[in-house]
Amino acid sequence: MGKKILIIFIFLFSLFTTNAFASLTYKQSKDISDDTDHLRGIFIKPDGTRIYVTEDTDSTQSVIEYSLTTPFDVSTATNKKKTTLLIDEGGVLSVIDNPHAIEFNSDGTEMYVIRSDSGTRVSIEQFTLSTPWDSSTLSWTTYKDIKTGCFTSVQARGLDFKPDGTRVFVASQGNKKVAHYDLTTPWDISTATNQTCSAFAETNVRNIQLSSDGKILYLGGNTDDDIKKYSLSTPYDVTTITLQSTTFSIASQTGEMRGFQFSSNFTKLYVTGDDGSSSGDNVIYEYDISCAGTITCSDPSSDSDVKALIEANVELSKRIIKHNTLPVFHRIEWLRRHKNKDNLSNLNAEIDFTNEKISKLASGLKSLKKESKRNYNSDEWFEWSEGRVSLGKRKAINSSSKDIHSYGISIGADKIKEKDRDTMYGYVFQYGNDNIDIGGSGTKLYTDSYSLALYGTKLKDDHFFTDGIIGVSLLDIDHKRDIYGNTLKGNREGHQIFGSINFGKRLHDKKINLNPAIKLDLGYTKLKTFREKTILGNSLADALLFKEQNIKSALATIGLLLDKTDKQEERIINHHGRLEYIADLSPSSNAEFYYLNSTSTVYEYKVDNKAKHNYRIGYGIDLTSISGWSVVANFERFRANGKGHSNEIYLSFGYVPIDAMKFALDLNNSESLKTGLNINKNINGFDIEVNSNYNLISKTPDYKTSFEAKKIF
Repeated sequence: MGKKILIIFIFLFSLFTTNAFASLTYKQSKDISDDTDHLRGIFIKPDGTRIYVTEDTDSTQSVIEYSLTTPFDVSTATNKKKTTLLIDEGGVLSVIDNPHAIEFNSDGTEMYVIRSDSGTRVSIEQFTLSTPWDSSTLSWTTYKDIKTGCFTSVQARGLDFKPDGTRVFVASQGNKKVAHYDLTTPWDISTATNQTCSAFAETNVRNIQLSSDGKILYLGGNTDDDIKKYSLSTPYDVTTITLQSTTFSIASQTGEMRGFQFSSNFTKLYVTGDDGSSSGDNVIYEYDISCAGTITCSDPSSDSDVKALIEANVELSKRIIKHNTLPVFHRIEWLRRHKNKDNLSNLNAEIDFTNEKISKLASGLKSLKKESKRNYNSDEWFEWSEGRVSLGKRKAINSSSKDIHSYGISIGADKIKEKDRDTMYGYVFQYGNDNIDIGGSGTKLYTDSYSLALYGTKLKDDHFFTDGIIGVSLLDIDHKRDIYGNTLKGNREGHQIFGSINFGKRLHDKKINLNPAIKLDLGYTKLKTFREKTILGNSLADALLFKEQNIKSALATIGLLLDKTDKQEERIINHHGRLEYIADLSPSSNAEFYYLNSTSTVYEYKVDNKAKHNYRIGYGIDLTSISGWSVVANFERFRANGKGHSNEIYLSFGYVPIDAMKFALDLNNSESLKTGLNINKNINGFDIEVNSNYNLISKTPDYKTSFEAKKIF
């Protein structure tokens, strides 16, 4: 037996506009001429450990099963099993005529073979395997006669199923048609109904196969010994078929293609071939595919999910800056809302006259009505924390849409400067998590961020204020991209430096306070190089490598904060709202990437600033107790003009260590002008109370003093 000279040939395609063409690469072959002289159809088990072929010889029509000691490596095929294909014809088991294409259901318990004897019945024959994937245990079950409608007086050759078994596809030789049937019972070929067909361009078809998403149909024939690519505008609907210009020739390996099949993850192609003679070679050919699911690699910069992933990274860098600065500003704003005219401290003590006559008399003594200061201990740090939850959506223009789920927590402490009571500084540690769902194919972005920032605020002339923040962040980003049944993953690290400065003025009013301000946020983010990885098929498939990327951020904000305070005996309630316009001044960011199997062509995607005009509105309420505890709740809506929005909820807790002393001087509302002095103080957990009463004009001395100290355990 003469041997063919196998030529290793890499098909390179030219670059056209935005499309770069990679190729299938012939890798190796397995000559099985000693096992059969008439190869036909081929099927490879999804995990790559077994391969099945049909044969049509003068003596037998069988299925031959091989085990692959190395998955997907056809050269390691051993342990041959040959089983004769017997079918029921009128109650009598007989050998099948002209078996061709072969398929299995998803769990390997059912096998299907095209019977293509135009003289009797053209059919799909179904066999049950008592041991999954073991063809030696098969027995005939049922069949579907397809020699009707589209396939009258023709021979069938191609066979494939929808992944869920609810639709079967058949291609014929002669009249050049492909049809699909609906299965009312999944994987039961006898329930196939609703034949629908369409025409194609191949005269001598040898098999068909659809991509996992049903949008591409591959059809192979031996007229030119090539595989043609068709697109389906409606997935799994052959009536929407359109021939593409992409073809792949295997004529360098065989002049008589008999069958073909892609691996389940579309990273490998297997072809059966012979020369049609009884003594000819019968060979299984193996090819590597540079890009999964297609003969040619498309330009990844035109892929909507790839573009959306790159955009999501750029948007993420800005969102992390926002989520790291807003909690700090919420804290600073709270301090300003709860200050008196003298410093950043809060109200605590006052002198109050309840006697109407004395009150009128004292109204002219402004010094007696002056509000005293809450005495902060400048030697202590004031602790606070804030949690956030954010839900948002970004609209797609040239990329896939994005659903955003984010949460985070901030833990900080600050201190008022001892010699300058209008100056405060502090630090904050923040953790954030962002989950982004991209498109509808399973592409996702998961991010953990860890940040440390220093901040401070300075009040001048009781009206003007300056706030500042500077910080750093570490980013841990997980990418997940699904394409043609492959799951491509990659981990990317990054770091960020950010800063913000805020200038404003506080306008006091008896009922409401106004805080107009302008703010500038700046950031620089560096994302490290990372590569996508897949373990399917021992192939890199569509995996990309993304180069290092630098992202610069600049946002200018002009806004107005309003607040109204309701002071009660034991607490202070404050309502506040905001309205801001945010101009995104960030420059564009370029991302460069290439296929791992084709490093010579570098692609680029430029992320322009698509949301230059943004708005933020918000409403919040805070509750501050006389003991120093505070609770703040904020709802804020951030909207990018025409590009999407996010809704955010912030919940903050804080505590201020104060000197918890309260003085009250009362002149009771009576003609006796009785006066009293009450002093309450907490010392080391003990509540100490001193009371003194004295009647200013009583004929009989009327005075009393009491002292009480108590502690609740």
